[in-house]
Amino acid sequence: MDEFVVLLILAVVIIGALMVVGTPLANWAEGNWTTGGVTGNYKSLASFDLGKVGLSDTETSRTLNFGSFTLGQDQEQSLKEMSSLAVSQGYFGGDPKSFAIAVDANVLNNIKDVKISFGMGETNLYGNLIIKWNEKVVFDKLANLNHYDVVIPPEDVKDSNTLELTASTPGLYFWAATSYVLQDFAVAAEYGPEKFASFKIYPTEIEGWNKGVLRFYTNKAQGAQLTIKLNGQTIYSATSPDSLVTKEYQYSEIGNAIRIGDNVLSFKSTGSLELSDVEFIIRLASGSTAKERDFNLTKSDKNLLAGNGKGKIEFNVDSVYRQGVLNIKINDNQLSLQTVREGKNTVDFANSDVFEGANTIAFSGTGSWDISNVKVGIAY
Repeated sequence: MDEFVVLLILAVVIIGALMVVGTPLANWAEGNWTTGGVTGNYKSLASFDLGKVGLSDTETSRTLNFGSFTLGQDQEQSLKEMSSLAVSQGYFGGDPKSFAIAVDANVLNNIKDVKISFGMGETNLYGNLIIKWNEKVVFDKLANLNHYDVVIPPEDVKDSNTLELTASTPGLYFWAATSYVLQDFAVAAEYGPEKFASFKIYPTEIEGWNKGVLRFYTNKAQGAQLTIKLNGQTIYSATSPDSLVTKEYQYSEIGNAIRIGDNVLSFKSTGSLELSDVEFIIRLASGSTAKERDFNLTKSDKNLLAGNGKGKIEFNVDSVYRQGVLNIKINDNQLSLQTVREGKNTVDFANSDVFEGANTIAFSGTGSWDISNVKVGIAY
C-alpha cells in the first residue's frame, strides 16, 4: 500500500514537470496550432462569427430601359429623333442644319441600311429641300405635304457620319426665303438579326456595384434558344425562357465582362422570339459594413508575444460577393493581408499591435464577404 502511494506521488510530480516544460500533454491542455505541416502550441484569445463584411445593400439604383423588340428578324436602332425641324435659305442667308450621326460598331458590322424619315409640316415650295449624307446629296426636290423615307445604302454608312439639311434659293422670289418645317424627323439604322443595346457604366457604379438585375417578359411557348451576351461574354442562355425572366448578377459573376464607359448587350435567338420591357437594373452599395470585436490580453500573453510567440488570426470566408481589399486592424494598426479567398485565411499580428488588457479587432473592406469562425490566438 505504501509503495502504491509513493508511485502515485511520483506520477503526479512527473506529469506536472512535463506540463511545465511543454509536451504533447501541454498542447492538449491549451490547444495546438498547425500551419505548413508543423504543429506547435497555441493559446486561444477569442473566437466569434462576423457575418457580412464590406459593402452593404442599399436602395440606390439606376434602371436601363431597352424597350421591346422581336428577335429573329431585322432590328432597328434610333440614331436621331426630333419632333420638329425647320430649315430655310434665302439669297442673303439661311438656317441650315447639320448633325453628327454615330453608328455603333456592332450595328455597323450587321448594317442593312440607314433610313431618314420625316413628314412635311409647312413649306412655301419656293425651292427644293436638300439633304446630304457625308456630303453626298441624297434628296433634292420640292417636298410637298407628304411623308418621305430616304434610304442610305450600307456602303455609304460609316461609324461617324454627317447629315446636312438645307434648301435651295427661292428663284424669282428674291425678297423671300425657301422654308421647310419637317415633322417627326428620325434617322434609324436597320440591321440584324442580332439585337444590340448600348449603355454606359460610370466609375462610381463599378466601385459601388452590389448587383445587376436583368429582367424581361417573353412567351415561353415560342421554342427558340435565347442567348444574351455582355461585351461578348454570355450572361444568359435558355430554350423557351419563362414568361418573366429575372436574373441577378453579383460583381464576382459579371466583373470580367462589364467595364467603365461603353458597354453592349447583345440578344440573339434561333427563331422568332418577342422580348418585352427589357431592362437592366444596377443596384449600388453606397454604404459599408464594418465589424468589430474585443479580446483581452494578460500580462503573460504579452510576455509570450514579446518572446517567441506570434499572434495569429484565422477566419473562414464562406462567400465572396465582390472581390476587393479586406482591411483587418487591431487597435487601428493595419495588418498585412494577402489575397482573400473562399475557405480558410490567416493573418499575423505582432506584439506592438496589442496592449495588455482590452484590444479591438476590426474588419472592413472595399469588397463584400461572409466571414465566420474567426479565431484570435498566439502560436508559440
